[in-house]
Amino acid sequence: MGKSNYAMKKRKNRKSPSCQKLKNFTKRSLLYRHIVSIMAAKKRSKTGKCSNSQGMCFRQETSFNLGKTMVPLINGNEPSYDSTEHVYPSKFLIMCLNTIQNSLQNDGVLNIEDKPLFANAWGVEFWNYYSNGQDIMEKSGADSMREQIAWMASAAADTIARKEKEGLSFTGPFLLFLVPSQEKAFKVRQVWKPLETVGIYTLSLHSGTSIEHQIQRLKSSEPEFLVSTPERLLELLSLKAVNTSEVSFLVIDGLEAPFEGSYFDGIKSIRQFISGNPQTVVFGDCMNNLSISMVQKLLQN
Repeated sequence: MGKSNYAMKKRKNRKSPSCQKLKNFTKRSLLYRHIVSIMAAKKRSKTGKCSNSQGMCFRQETSFNLGKTMVPLINGNEPSYDSTEHVYPSKFLIMCLNTIQNSLQNDGVLNIEDKPLFANAWGVEFWNYYSNGQDIMEKSGADSMREQIAWMASAAADTIARKEKEGLSFTGPFLLFLVPSQEKAFKVRQVWKPLETVGIYTLSLHSGTSIEHQIQRLKSSEPEFLVSTPERLLELLSLKAVNTSEVSFLVIDGLEAPFEGSYFDGIKSIRQFISGNPQTVVFGDCMNNLSISMVQKLLQN
């Protein structure tokens, strides 16, 4: 997708994710001690114990494993939990979580009494696997929650910030979040929008808005994050109004068995427009061996 002079100028004038707000962010010792203690406890845990994140399945390369219980589902090779290297969240990632939480609390979406997003058990578990480059299948439900959306967005923003600090740039969206409905697209964008204060631009694509307006928004904002229904995204791809070839992080929401119909077919078609194998998170129900095998084929294009 060609860039106009206006868009190039706009990108140059943007705040970097490592902007002045990050410089003013001070390390909170209690916060870090809490996260370190959570990760240390997870590392010490034995297989077979239950936890709030037991519905999460993880995949490294082509084999899926079932959360902390580590039940081999595909290749029969049972991994060791200790083999996963622990990478602690950065100050910038936690700042992103706090930015989202403060905004949602001001809007009345989250309660002031809610515990901090950085202490969310699912998020800490997710970060541990995301930072090690693993794909994730969340099988406890097909509908992602705001806390989960916030953690995935903050992790992606942290990756962008680190890559840009290394001198890399992105010519298209980094994160693509596929949803089954306009209502879910609105919910995802509501969580993402506060990250614009740290230089992460987001856009929602769905049939509720004119396609001409969305094409103009794509040209002018050049978003790092896209949330879209498959139908509208395929329309824009056919018009060459958006380029998803370099998507590095793919989230598929609302995937339900028996994995057929227009939504599943749309995801398969969109996958053809993505080069390589982006790191992927899938939210679905009824994740048995057969359904996991089907999702594997989808992820591997």
